[in-house]
Amino acid sequence: MKFVRRHFDIALGHASVAAQRIHHHAFRTPRLIAVSSAVLVLIAIVVFQFTWPADKLVMFANVDSISVGGLTKDEATKKLNDAYANATVPVFFSDDAATPKASPTLSELGVEVENEARIGVIDYPWYWRLVPTSGLWYHTMLRVAEPTLVRSAEALLIYTNTTFGEECRVEPVNATIEFKAGDLVVVPEKAGSLCDKEELTDALEGVLPSLSPATLTITGETIPAAITAAEAEVVRISVVEQISDELMIAWEGTKKSVPAATAYGWLAFSEENGSLRASVNDEARAWLTENFGGIVAIAAGVSQVTTRDFVEVSRVNGASGRALDVEATAAVLGSFFNSESQNSPVIQTRTVAPSVQYTRSYSPTDTGLSALMKNFAESRPGVYGIRLIELSGARRNASYNGDRQFTTASTYKLFVAYSTLLRIESGAWSWSDQITGGRDLARCFDDMIVKSDNPCADALLRKIGYTQITNEAKAIGASRTSFLGSDGIKSTANDEALLLSLLQTGQILSQQSSRNTFISALQRNVYRQGIPKGIPSATVANKVGFLEALLHDAAIVTAPTGTYVLVILTEGSSWAAIADLAREIEALRLQ
Repeated sequence: MKFVRRHFDIALGHASVAAQRIHHHAFRTPRLIAVSSAVLVLIAIVVFQFTWPADKLVMFANVDSISVGGLTKDEATKKLNDAYANATVPVFFSDDAATPKASPTLSELGVEVENEARIGVIDYPWYWRLVPTSGLWYHTMLRVAEPTLVRSAEALLIYTNTTFGEECRVEPVNATIEFKAGDLVVVPEKAGSLCDKEELTDALEGVLPSLSPATLTITGETIPAAITAAEAEVVRISVVEQISDELMIAWEGTKKSVPAATAYGWLAFSEENGSLRASVNDEARAWLTENFGGIVAIAAGVSQVTTRDFVEVSRVNGASGRALDVEATAAVLGSFFNSESQNSPVIQTRTVAPSVQYTRSYSPTDTGLSALMKNFAESRPGVYGIRLIELSGARRNASYNGDRQFTTASTYKLFVAYSTLLRIESGAWSWSDQITGGRDLARCFDDMIVKSDNPCADALLRKIGYTQITNEAKAIGASRTSFLGSDGIKSTANDEALLLSLLQTGQILSQQSSRNTFISALQRNVYRQGIPKGIPSATVANKVGFLEALLHDAAIVTAPTGTYVLVILTEGSSWAAIADLAREIEALRLQ
């Protein structure tokens, strides 16, 4: 503007000089004064037009009825783009020509109208600028090209799915009542709709770019809501009248007052059989617990139960107690708010059964040992499979979940070791055979059992074969052990206990030296936090397995009271729990 003003002032100066000369030579006649003034104005207009900025559209310019005169081309482009983007398309259903079902903008329909190119070519040529007053009427000579149109099928699909549903069906939303700003207010219903998705999409795809798009009418049906705002208002008034200024909640002569605004905040409304029904929310339940939980509570007694091997021997019953029944009281409040009772809501209670305290004892028998295992496993986290086989003395035999299959983790190496020794005894293999990593069979066998070395075990397993080792396990009676499953190697406490029992008693492997090699390696096992820790007074030859939540221990135990096999397979337990169970089993054996 400074540039324009400066040139305008210069032009005025020149015009003034010219006018003075004319005036001087014309002896100051009024006619020449008028002529000089007109010349001055024309010169000023031409100068103003000529100095009009090239990056601005001519004065009074309109494009598609949008005033863009005096704007830069970028400003004019943005103004037109925004106007087109926000232009709305009223969509009517055939069953209601008065109320539009939706009014999407062109932008929401994925219609992008680009005006940069058409605005960019609009100009105010220099030769027209020399024509006096052209700045006032040149805009009428503008001829503007059509805008560039880009459509997005993805944006259109998002809009139709969001607004009309993927199947062109939108379920109605019932009117309801909400708690807002300390009061109950009605939220109006929203009608649903049903239409032909293909017809709707075709109609919207055909929308032309315009600042006033034509309305669309498609075949459609409005689905009314089951509950209207008027019906909800009736319920709201009823609830307000029922509560009045406060809500009184009673219990055996005790009453507590709840302000109306607080009680309103407890309410939730939902449709039930075509009607709007009130219920109470968790805030009400918390209030009931805080204000009446302690008042109504009577502690229950303790029933004393004595068992022997899980069989009840005696019982002394404790007294029942009483507690607040929150849900039943919430139901009473709901009935009250729905005007089904004119009396104050009354607190509801429930009977609390006495707790049971067990005094358990176990006989040192098969039954007693099995009962001990069962109680231990079921009173602690995790899953257990347990088997005890006494090889001398009383020769007791007890189990819990003995046939339950577990993923073996490293206890599968017991079966690999057995199959390896079979091949040594048959002469098919030699202790000097190279197995893996520069280690011979003697070294690999020892590392596999003592250190639970995986590379050696894997190499031997592949060398023997999965099917062969499974068959050799089944041949000794380990019928639920398999190396062939897609979900890992499986075995049971019973199968692993059977293998160790046959090993210790000399019923498998024909050479004592083979059995001694196996048992010696087990005795030197470095993992000792399970069964060995629970029975520190015994000599324990064991093999552990651990993988994620799996913890297993399979052992030959040589104790002062005799030799036995104990296998404890677990998932979700701990080494400390395995040690505790071994300790309790040993203590009961000693009775």
